[in-house]
Amino acid sequence: MRKVVYMYDQTSREFKGSKMIDDDNYVVQTGETEIKPTDGLYEPVTWTGTTWVGTDKEVWQAAQEAAYQEYLNEHPEDVPQPTVEQQQLAELIKSNAKQTELNAQLIKQVAALQTAQATQTAQAAQAAQTQTTQEAK
Repeated sequence: MRKVVYMYDQTSREFKGSKMIDDDNYVVQTGETEIKPTDGLYEPVTWTGTTWVGTDKEVWQAAQEAAYQEYLNEHPEDVPQPTVEQQQLAELIKSNAKQTELNAQLIKQVAALQTAQATQTAQAAQAAQTQTTQEAK
């Protein structure tokens, strides 16, 4: 009968891999267990003596990103370069953002002009009414 043995470092207790055993009489050695790590654990995965424990996803993700940045710093020739299409799309997005900003400014100016025109119309109407009232007296 085959069984799987999961190995861990005896000092750090970190998961080191697994191996298939074909021997029915195999006795688990120090640094091994038959308990399978739970799926979905993030590295480093460590053995507590009874269960496997993983790292939080956020901590693992931050470590991955830091390692990637360190690699790119050491190997600048491998830094991804945007394609021509990606560069054009970025320019189009910038242009669209500028146009949106310009449209917002124009809308504000139109609103200010409409307010000024309404004020002038109201003042003219009031002046005409005042003049009519004075002529009627």
